[in-house]
Amino acid sequence: MPYLVLTIMASLGVAGMAYAVFRLWRDLGLLRRGVRVPGEVVELRPVTLGHGPRTYYPVVRYQPVDGSVVTATPGRWRQTPLSTAPGPVTVVHEPTRPTRILVEAPGQAGTSSVVVPFVSLLAVSVAVLVVGIVVFLSLS
Repeated sequence: MPYLVLTIMASLGVAGMAYAVFRLWRDLGLLRRGVRVPGEVVELRPVTLGHGPRTYYPVVRYQPVDGSVVTATPGRWRQTPLSTAPGPVTVVHEPTRPTRILVEAPGQAGTSSVVVPFVSLLAVSVAVLVVGIVVFLSLS
């Protein structure tokens, strides 16, 4: 039984850490090579993660260089610290996939929208791994 708990918890922890590193690497690449254009937050969708302070993820409308109008969201796991009011932002998008975006709030670098989720997921993954090891040691 202790080995089963260790295997499950270690697998979840290592998988979470690998996913966090992959997402950080991919999003930092988007910040490096992405095209920055002006955009506007048209809606803030609430994130419901149980009890606690209410957070939001933005729905953004912007115009890439081809002239089309794109409405996209960076996703709920790439939350950007924004005020509760819609307004202008800088959109970093991938030209080949215009709905893959990161959002930079006025006066902020896009790095915060990449690093904060990475650190959060990495911390949870390490905690799962540590709990698995502690449970294994206590059951052995």
